[in-house]
Amino acid sequence: MQVVLVIFIFAIGACIGSFLNVVIYRLPRGESIVFPGSHCPACGRGIRWYDNVPLLSWLLLKARCRDCKARISPRYILIELLTALLFVGLYAALYVLDLRSDTGRFEHTWPTFIGYCVLLAGLLAASAVDIELFIVPLPVLWVCAVVGIAAAAYNPSPLMPKATAVTAAVSVAATLGLVISALLLRLGLLRPSFLGVEEPDAKSGSVAITKASGVDPRKEILRELLFLAPALLLGLAAFLLVKFAPPVRQWLNHLLDFKTAVGPHLASGLGALLGMLVGIAWLWGTRIFGTLLFGKEAMGMGDVHIMAAIGAVAGWKVVTLTFFAAPVFGLIYALYLLAFKGKRELPYGPWLAFAAMFVIVFYDAIWSVLIPG
Repeated sequence: MQVVLVIFIFAIGACIGSFLNVVIYRLPRGESIVFPGSHCPACGRGIRWYDNVPLLSWLLLKARCRDCKARISPRYILIELLTALLFVGLYAALYVLDLRSDTGRFEHTWPTFIGYCVLLAGLLAASAVDIELFIVPLPVLWVCAVVGIAAAAYNPSPLMPKATAVTAAVSVAATLGLVISALLLRLGLLRPSFLGVEEPDAKSGSVAITKASGVDPRKEILRELLFLAPALLLGLAAFLLVKFAPPVRQWLNHLLDFKTAVGPHLASGLGALLGMLVGIAWLWGTRIFGTLLFGKEAMGMGDVHIMAAIGAVAGWKVVTLTFFAAPVFGLIYALYLLAFKGKRELPYGPWLAFAAMFVIVFYDAIWSVLIPG
């Protein structure tokens, strides 16, 4: 039975990888990922269903379009194969090798597994675009975050740290603050920071970086502090309310009580929301502090969205470890490039993605080293 399940997961992974190829190619170019159907970028002819079978079609066509004989990039089969292997590898790590002690049985925790697979697929797509174009496709990460929160709320899992009365109140209040700021920004009552330097593309949702002169980074980053002000103030107000108002605290504790029908679902779903906010806080805080300290823009908003997605799916502990692990992997590779290829610049998003995958799988081992016993 397990062999059949592994084959099924591999096949689903390959199909998801085929869809990711569409996302990777079209989304940064502002094209719809739905219409038109799959077609050859060279001649525009629609791809027949039997030429669109993951893995096999690329091999049978010998990497050439059936109609115009244009070369099909090996990226297509690599993304399909890598996605399939990532899904199967995650299944093996969680349910065969039991690298995470609290995973439970697959039939009980499959929604969590799906959430992790969606995250891995999203991180793979975001990394591929980031490596090629140095932009991050934000809608992909938004989908990951929504799926992560929904999966945690639907199927509470020991892998997701649960929200307490205090963290639940702060998370909801801070999220409300971010929504308020986003509305103010959309209405033009708040001005975007680094206007003309880093802006989301209206069609694709990707974050594109362009050059602009005469911009004072320290002044511009204050606009982001202003954007975050409602979230910070509402979060602080919620913390003080729960801390010093026993009736409110008791009501929230009852609401999150694991003995009630909805308590576990609320605690888990709000735990995912907390993870998203912690991921945002780590990277956005680093971006603001680094910009103020060095007088040049630090990190990128696309990386903030990557951390938000990781936190929403895997929780605040995983995203925190990811924050500290990513620079290690990135630095090792940067030193390699500097020593052997003379290159200095590389996107940071793929290292956040790689670190997240590493931490998700080896979380127990990492945690046991950091906190023995």
